[in-house]
Amino acid sequence: MLPGPYYPRSFTILVIVAMSVLIVPLASGLINAVHVLQGVVDTQRQFTRNSLAITRDVRQIVESVSQLQRAAGQYHLLQDAEFGPALRTRFSELQAQLAQLDTQLVDAASHATLAALRTRSRTLYRQLQPGAFLDSTRFHALDPAFDALHANARTLLVQADAAVQRELQALETAVQTTRQRLIVLALALIPLTLLLAAVFSWMINRPIKQLKASIQQLGRADLRPLPAISGPQDIVELGREVDWLRQRLQALEEQKLRFLRHVSHELKTPLASLREGVALLGDELAGSLNPRQRSIVGIMDSGSRELQKRIEDLIRYGGMMRDATLPPAVPQALAAALASVLARQRLALDARGIRVEAQLAAATLRADRNQLETVLDNLLSNAIKFSPEGGRILVKSAPAGEAVAIWVCDQGDGIPQAERPRVFEPFFQGARQPASTIKGSGLGLSIVREYLLAAGGGIEVIDCPPWSTCFKLTWPA
Repeated sequence: MLPGPYYPRSFTILVIVAMSVLIVPLASGLINAVHVLQGVVDTQRQFTRNSLAITRDVRQIVESVSQLQRAAGQYHLLQDAEFGPALRTRFSELQAQLAQLDTQLVDAASHATLAALRTRSRTLYRQLQPGAFLDSTRFHALDPAFDALHANARTLLVQADAAVQRELQALETAVQTTRQRLIVLALALIPLTLLLAAVFSWMINRPIKQLKASIQQLGRADLRPLPAISGPQDIVELGREVDWLRQRLQALEEQKLRFLRHVSHELKTPLASLREGVALLGDELAGSLNPRQRSIVGIMDSGSRELQKRIEDLIRYGGMMRDATLPPAVPQALAAALASVLARQRLALDARGIRVEAQLAAATLRADRNQLETVLDNLLSNAIKFSPEGGRILVKSAPAGEAVAIWVCDQGDGIPQAERPRVFEPFFQGARQPASTIKGSGLGLSIVREYLLAAGGGIEVIDCPPWSTCFKLTWPA
């Protein structure tokens, strides 16, 4: 047997732990998303800074080449020594810019162009011979070198722009990858969170459902041992209190049955003496009776028989509560059992002009004859009691798969919906009681239900127009 889930001591702690665990993946996902987004922002900020610096420096190199050519022209064409320091300054600035840009460029093509630009600028500077003037012809002979230097600077500008575009494309790819990563993270967190929520919901609802099942079992008057409740300690303690309540109810039920058994047996002896005396009076052994006396004796005999039936119901119900096992079931003819019961109820039927209609599509079932007749007798007695004068009672049977369904219906006032779940409880008396009949014990339907439950069947109140009250029995075939 696998061990059950671990529960903390308190239900409140379990709820707090559940909420804390559910927050963990969400918080971790949020923190990870913030970290990833911060990385993207930092990368974008660095890219912007680098791209602006590279573009600015390359454009300055282009401008520095033009300024170098302008300073050389002023120095040599004007033959003015005052422009010599400016020429040296422009060359130094160009070399410093080339050295600074060398640390910023990362692609090989730009490095190659930058190296060519550095080499040609140094070669050209040596040809310019600072400190000695060149005539116009010799100076203009250097124009192709200046053109090549300008071409290298423009090439470097194009290459720098291309490098920036590649970095921008890489950044966009990184942003797209980050977006996909966050989507995957969210898609992973959603089922994980739902799974954790389902697990903790099951852990929280499991002891509550067990406790609910235990209470419902008590509500059905089922006093068998309750299943153990697993969960937080306070819920387990509550389950033990419910089981203590079951034991108390079981003790009270046993006391009630013991009281009924003792009372019913104690009543049988004086009732037997009473019936014997009534029989002696009816047989006129103590002298002849006038018509009025004979009527009184008849009333006494009827009352003693009714009292005997109530006592027998008490004894039968008490015996069923002690031992619900049934005698061996054998095939029984339903028509014969019904005829026997109707013979016993003939006087009551004729007195009220009630007709019984039998529609027995299922002719036989397996049962004990005495218990089958007891079930039919109790249901018919109940139907006769609540039927109007001149009414009808339906007894119908039909096959129902592996069982036989029996309907007993009457035309009385019906059973209210609120009372239907309680009509099979012991000693329950409905609100709609006929005024002209003696109040019953309230055990007839309880005995019917216990017999059917012991046999593996069942009974219920159903709606079956045009009949106002209809009991449906399911009896194993």
